[in-house]
Formats: sequence, structure tokens, C-alpha cells
Amino acid sequence: MSLDDLPGCRGASRHLLGAVLAGGLLAARSASAEPSKVNPPSPDPAALEREAKVLRLGIAGGMMFAQAYSSTVLTATGALLLCWHDQDGKYCGLETAQSAWYELYIPVAGPFVALHHEEVRSNWIYASLFSLSGTLQSVGFTLAAVSVLWPTSTAPLAQLPIALIATRDSQGLAFRGTF
Repeated sequence: MSLDDLPGCRGASRHLLGAVLAGGLLAARSASAEPSKVNPPSPDPAALEREAKVLRLGIAGGMMFAQAYSSTVLTATGALLLCWHDQDGKYCGLETAQSAWYELYIPVAGPFVALHHEEVRSNWIYASLFSLSGTLQSVGFTLAAVSVLWPTSTAPLAQLPIALIATRDSQGLAFRGTF
């Protein structure tokens, strides 16, 4: 395909287009596989270790919250399904305070809100289980929130030495380096 085949190219615009294309081809830099010579300052190893520990605590806290909340919600759902068919409230567990099961759907604060019912507080099994669920949810949520809000170091991580390997006989590119 030549410039004459392009629609709308006439006279000076053809020559200008040819000059721009030729200049772009001549000025194009070739890609190199040389590692960068820039050596950024390495971050403090103690700070990186602290960040890793806080991240692990945050993950553990998130899992603790998720497990405590999901088991509480499944228990409340099971109790509400029993209460749905039991209009007298004999097998429901909480005969006069059936709304306590609905309050367990509130994350973190739900078990503590459900403890305001006298029937829940008077039964030591419900009181201890609701308190345990609320405590586990609160601790897990707090650990996850601290992990998210923890300040991170602004120094970039050290660059890894990676070299591109390409030979005449290879089918593609390969990376070699230490990680």
C-alpha cells in the first residue's frame, strides 16, 4: 500500500504524512532487556515485618468475625424457622422474647441488643452464648478494622533483578531472576 492509495491524501499532505511516518520509524527507541540502574531506597525491614503481622492479624480478625456472625445468623434462622411453625412458642426457645432472634441479624451489636430481653438474661445458656458471639464478633471486627487503617510504609519495595531470555531457537520469552 502506498500513500497514493490513501483516500484524501493529496500533494503536500502526502509528503507531510510520509515525513511523519518516516521520522517516527527512525526515532523509535528499541526495547532493551537491561535491568534498571535506579536503586530506590530499601524500606525498613522492621516496618515491613510489622505490616505483615498486622495484615495477618487483620485476616484472622476478619475470619473470626465472619465465622461468628455467620454461625449466629444460621442459629437465629433455624430458631425462627422453628418459631414459624410453633405459634405457642413452646419449642422456640424464647417464648416471650421471639424478637431477640431477629436482633441477632445485626452485625457486632446484635447479640448485645438481644441481651436486653429479660428472658434472654435470665437463661444462662442464652446469655453466655449471646455474649460469646458478641465478643467474638467485636474482637474480629476490631482486628480487621485496625489492619485496614494501619499506616503502611511509603518506601517502594526493592526491585527484583529479572532478565529477559530470548534466543533464536526459543518459542517465546522467559524470565530468569531471583524472587
